[in-house]
Amino acid sequence: MSTSRPIIIGTGIAGLWTAWRLAVEGRASVLLTKGALTDSASAWAQGGIAVALGPGDSPGQHAADTLAAGDGLSDPEAVRVLTNEGPDRIRELLAMGAVFDRGPDGSLRMGLEAAHTRPRIIHAGGDRTGAALMAWLTEIVQADPLIEILEHTEVAALRHDGQSVTGVIALGESGVREIPAPDVVLATGGVGQLYAVTTNPLVATGDGWALAWQVGAELRDLEFLQFHPTALKLPGVNPAPLVTEAVRGAGGLLLDRDGHRFAFDADPRGELAPRDVVARAVAAADATGGAWLDAREIPDFPGRFPGVTSILATYGIDSSKDLIPVAPALHYAMGGIRTDLEGRTTRERLWAVGEVACTGVHGANRLASNSLLEGLVFADRVARALTEGAEREWGGTQLVRAVPSTAVAPDLGAPNADHDCEPLRDQMRQIMTSDVGLTRTEARLTHAKRALGRVARQIPVGAWRTANQVLVARLIAQAARRRRESRGGHRRLDYPPRARVGGSTA
Repeated sequence: MSTSRPIIIGTGIAGLWTAWRLAVEGRASVLLTKGALTDSASAWAQGGIAVALGPGDSPGQHAADTLAAGDGLSDPEAVRVLTNEGPDRIRELLAMGAVFDRGPDGSLRMGLEAAHTRPRIIHAGGDRTGAALMAWLTEIVQADPLIEILEHTEVAALRHDGQSVTGVIALGESGVREIPAPDVVLATGGVGQLYAVTTNPLVATGDGWALAWQVGAELRDLEFLQFHPTALKLPGVNPAPLVTEAVRGAGGLLLDRDGHRFAFDADPRGELAPRDVVARAVAAADATGGAWLDAREIPDFPGRFPGVTSILATYGIDSSKDLIPVAPALHYAMGGIRTDLEGRTTRERLWAVGEVACTGVHGANRLASNSLLEGLVFADRVARALTEGAEREWGGTQLVRAVPSTAVAPDLGAPNADHDCEPLRDQMRQIMTSDVGLTRTEARLTHAKRALGRVARQIPVGAWRTANQVLVARLIAQAARRRRESRGGHRRLDYPPRARVGGSTA
C-alpha cells in the first residue's frame, strides 16, 4: 500500500467529503470504517442542513443565531467560516446533482427549527435528509478510483514517532496490519454509546477521542453534550428512535400528563427554545408523569415526515390520533479534539473533522441542523489544506490542556476479550446517564469519578475497545467536574445559571 496517501477514519459526511475533495484535487486517499460504509450518524440525520440561502436571511443572521445558541463559548471566527462558506458548499452539492426538497415555485423549501430566527433548514426526502445525502455521496465516493475503501477495518492505535503521526494500526478481516500514511484524518463521529439512552448508532463509541488522547493531542469542552429533547420513549431500545426537531418547527406541541404545554414554563420561546432548555423541560415532565409530543394538527404529517411516520408505525403509534411519548437522549458532542480552522490538531500530521472535532463552532450548545453543514465546510478545508501542504498556523485559540504522548499500542492478541465486557460497559453507561447526564452536581460527578475508576480496574488485558470507552467516559466526567458553572449543555445544579445571551436562563 502506498505511503503517500492520507488515511481518513470514518465514513460520515465529514469523512466522505474529505475523501471526495482530495480526489477532486487529484490526491488519492484511503477511507477506513470499522463497520459498513453506510454506518454513521450522518445517515440518521432527520432535521436537515441549516444554511442562509432563503429570502430575508444572511450568513450574518445565521452566525448571530449560532453564537446565541452557543451560550458565549462559540469561536466567532469559526462561526463566520461556517455561515459564510456554507452556502457555497450547498450550491456545490446542487451543481453536482444533489436533490433537496422544493416548494411549489421551485425554490428550496426552508424549514424552521429551535433557536433559528429564520426558516433556513433544507431537507431531502422530508425527514430523511441524512440518509438521502449520504446514499448519494457514498455512490460518488465508491465510483472514484482515487479513493480506496476499507470496510470492517477498526483502528486500534495511531502510529507516531513522538512528534508526528505516521499511520495507523488496524484490525480487519485479514488480521492486524500497520498502514503507514503521511497524514491521518479522524472523522469518527460521536460518543453516544457511552450513555444508556442515545440517538447515536452503535458505532458511536468515542473512538476518535481515545485515539487522539493516546498520542497526546489536546481535547477541549468535553463536558458539553447535547441531549435531544424528543427521542421516542421506548425502554430498552438502543439506539432510541429520534423524532426530528422539525416536527416542533412545524407546530408540534409538548404536553405533560395534564395536557399542559410545559415548554413555556422554561422559556418564552416554548417548543422552539434552544435544545438544552427544551431537553431539561422534557426531562422534568417525564420524571413527574411523562412527556408527549402532539403532532395531530400538523397537516400532511406522513408526507412531510415519512421517516418519523415509518418509525412510529413500527411501534403502533399513529401521529394523526396518538400522542407521541418522548424523553431526552444523548445526541451530540459539542467538544472534542481541538483543531484550528483547517482541521489540524495539536499533534503533527493528525487532523480531525466532524463531530469528533472541536472547531469552536458549537460552543456550549449546538444550534439545530448545524452539524451536517459543519461536516461539509470543515471537511472541505481539511482536504484543501492537505492538498496545499500548508504550514501549521495557530491563532488565539484557547489552550485547554496538554497530555503526554504514548507510543504503546493495545494488546491485540485476545480478539474476544471485549465480548465478555458487556456488563462493565453497561455499568459505564448507567454511571454516565445518572451522574454525568442532563443535570450534574459535585457529589454525582465525584461518584462518577470513583465508580468509573472501579470499572476501569476490572477491564481485562486485551479488552482495548472497552478500555477506550471507559477512558473517554472518565475524561468527560473529569471535564464536567472541572467546569464549575452552568452553561449551555452543561448544567450544574450546584452552580446557578448565568444570564444567557439571547434568551432565558432556564
